[in-house]
Amino acid sequence: MSDISEWIDSFYADVDAQLTERVLDRYAPDGEMVFGNNPPAVGLAAIREVLENLGHALDGLRHEWRNRWAVDERTTVLEALVHYRTRGGTEVNLPCVTVIDRDASGLITSLRIHIDAAALFAAFDAESMTTHEVTE
Repeated sequence: MSDISEWIDSFYADVDAQLTERVLDRYAPDGEMVFGNNPPAVGLAAIREVLENLGHALDGLRHEWRNRWAVDERTTVLEALVHYRTRGGTEVNLPCVTVIDRDASGLITSLRIHIDAAALFAAFDAESMTTHEVTE
Protein backbone atom coordinates (compact mmCIF):
# COMPACT_ATOMS: atom_id res chain seq x y z
CA MET A 1 0.00 0.00 0.00
CA SER A 2 2.94 2.40 0.48
CA ASP A 3 3.62 2.61 -3.27
CA ILE A 4 -0.01 3.40 -3.97
CA SER A 5 -0.10 5.83 -1.04
CA GLU A 6 2.86 7.69 -2.49
CA TRP A 7 1.18 7.71 -5.91
CA ILE A 8 -2.08 9.04 -4.39
CA ASP A 9 -0.24 11.74 -2.44
CA SER A 10 1.68 12.84 -5.53
CA PHE A 11 -1.34 12.72 -7.84
CA TYR A 12 -3.60 14.66 -5.47
CA ALA A 13 -0.89 17.23 -4.76
CA ASP A 14 -1.13 18.01 -8.49
CA VAL A 15 -4.95 17.90 -8.40
CA ASP A 16 -5.09 20.29 -5.43
CA ALA A 17 -2.55 22.61 -7.04
CA GLN A 18 -4.72 22.54 -10.19
CA LEU A 19 -1.79 21.47 -12.37
CA THR A 20 -3.87 20.23 -15.29
CA GLU A 21 -1.05 18.94 -17.49
CA ARG A 22 0.55 16.99 -14.64
CA VAL A 23 -2.82 15.47 -13.78
CA LEU A 24 -3.39 14.53 -17.43
CA ASP A 25 0.04 12.87 -17.56
CA ARG A 26 -1.35 10.24 -15.16
CA TYR A 27 -4.20 9.22 -17.50
CA ALA A 28 -4.22 6.63 -20.27
CA PRO A 29 -5.05 8.28 -23.64
CA ASP A 30 -8.53 6.74 -23.59
CA GLY A 31 -9.01 7.15 -19.84
CA GLU A 32 -12.25 8.44 -18.40
CA MET A 33 -13.25 10.69 -15.54
CA VAL A 34 -16.74 10.95 -14.07
CA PHE A 35 -17.47 13.84 -11.68
CA GLY A 36 -20.72 13.38 -9.74
CA ASN A 37 -23.72 12.89 -11.97
CA ASN A 38 -22.07 14.48 -15.03
CA PRO A 39 -21.54 12.40 -18.17
CA PRO A 40 -18.17 10.64 -18.41
CA ALA A 41 -15.31 12.67 -19.88
CA VAL A 42 -13.51 10.18 -22.12
CA GLY A 43 -10.06 10.89 -23.51
CA LEU A 44 -7.47 13.49 -22.56
CA ALA A 45 -9.14 16.42 -24.37
CA ALA A 46 -12.46 15.84 -22.60
CA ILE A 47 -10.80 15.40 -19.21
CA ARG A 48 -8.75 18.57 -19.79
CA GLU A 49 -11.97 20.49 -20.50
CA VAL A 50 -13.56 19.33 -17.22
CA LEU A 51 -10.43 20.17 -15.22
CA GLU A 52 -10.04 23.59 -16.83
CA ASN A 53 -13.72 24.49 -16.36
CA LEU A 54 -13.53 23.56 -12.69
CA GLY A 55 -10.22 25.39 -12.36
CA HIS A 56 -11.71 28.61 -13.77
CA ALA A 57 -14.46 28.47 -11.14
CA LEU A 58 -12.23 27.63 -8.15
CA ASP A 59 -9.69 29.61 -6.21
CA GLY A 60 -8.49 26.39 -4.59
CA LEU A 61 -9.26 22.91 -3.37
CA ARG A 62 -7.81 20.46 -0.88
CA HIS A 63 -8.47 16.79 -0.21
CA GLU A 64 -8.60 15.75 3.45
CA TRP A 65 -8.28 11.97 3.52
CA ARG A 66 -10.60 9.84 5.64
CA ASN A 67 -9.86 6.36 4.29
CA ARG A 68 -7.93 4.61 1.53
CA TRP A 69 -8.53 1.06 0.40
CA ALA A 70 -6.44 -0.87 -2.12
CA VAL A 71 -8.82 -3.36 -3.72
CA ASP A 72 -5.99 -4.90 -5.73
CA GLU A 73 -2.85 -3.67 -7.51
CA ARG A 74 -4.93 -1.66 -9.99
CA THR A 75 -8.03 -0.46 -8.11
CA THR A 76 -8.13 1.99 -5.20
CA VAL A 77 -11.07 3.47 -3.30
CA LEU A 78 -10.58 6.81 -1.55
CA GLU A 79 -12.79 8.61 0.95
CA ALA A 80 -12.17 12.30 1.53
CA LEU A 81 -13.64 15.55 2.66
CA VAL A 82 -12.92 17.93 -0.21
CA HIS A 83 -12.53 21.60 0.67
CA TYR A 84 -13.45 23.85 -2.27
CA ARG A 85 -12.90 27.63 -2.33
CA THR A 86 -14.71 29.49 -5.09
CA ARG A 87 -13.35 32.57 -6.87
CA GLY A 88 -15.81 34.60 -4.80
CA GLY A 89 -14.34 33.24 -1.56
CA THR A 90 -17.11 30.82 -0.59
CA GLU A 91 -15.88 27.71 1.22
CA VAL A 92 -17.75 24.49 0.42
CA ASN A 93 -16.73 21.22 2.09
CA LEU A 94 -18.10 18.03 0.54
CA PRO A 95 -17.71 14.34 1.39
CA CYS A 96 -16.53 12.29 -1.55
CA VAL A 97 -15.63 8.74 -2.51
CA THR A 98 -13.43 8.15 -5.56
CA VAL A 99 -12.70 4.88 -7.32
CA ILE A 100 -9.53 4.80 -9.41
CA ASP A 101 -8.64 2.04 -11.85
CA ARG A 102 -5.16 1.98 -13.42
CA ASP A 103 -3.66 -0.11 -16.19
CA ALA A 104 -0.57 -2.32 -15.90
CA SER A 105 1.68 0.70 -16.55
CA GLY A 106 0.03 2.69 -13.74
CA LEU A 107 -1.98 5.09 -15.93
CA ILE A 108 -5.54 5.91 -14.92
CA THR A 109 -8.13 4.18 -17.07
CA SER A 110 -11.09 5.28 -14.95
CA LEU A 111 -11.51 7.81 -12.14
CA ARG A 112 -15.05 8.02 -10.76
CA ILE A 113 -15.78 10.79 -8.26
CA HIS A 114 -18.92 10.03 -6.26
CA ILE A 115 -20.00 13.37 -4.83
CA ASP A 116 -23.11 15.48 -4.43
CA ALA A 117 -21.77 18.75 -5.80
CA ALA A 118 -25.11 20.60 -5.56
CA ALA A 119 -23.84 22.90 -2.78
CA LEU A 120 -20.75 23.78 -4.82
CA PHE A 121 -22.77 24.61 -7.94
CA ALA A 122 -25.25 26.59 -5.80
CA ALA A 123 -22.30 28.66 -4.54
CA PHE A 124 -21.18 29.26 -8.14
CA ASP A 125 -24.73 30.34 -9.07
CA ALA A 126 -25.05 32.65 -6.04
CA GLU A 127 -21.74 34.32 -6.84
CA SER A 128 -22.69 34.64 -10.49
CA MET A 129 -25.96 36.35 -9.55
CA THR A 130 -24.18 38.71 -7.16
CA THR A 131 -21.62 39.62 -9.83
CA HIS A 132 -24.40 40.03 -12.38
CA GLU A 133 -26.36 42.35 -10.03
CA VAL A 134 -23.29 44.49 -9.33
CA THR A 135 -22.55 44.98 -13.03
CA GLU A 136 -26.08 45.98 -14.01
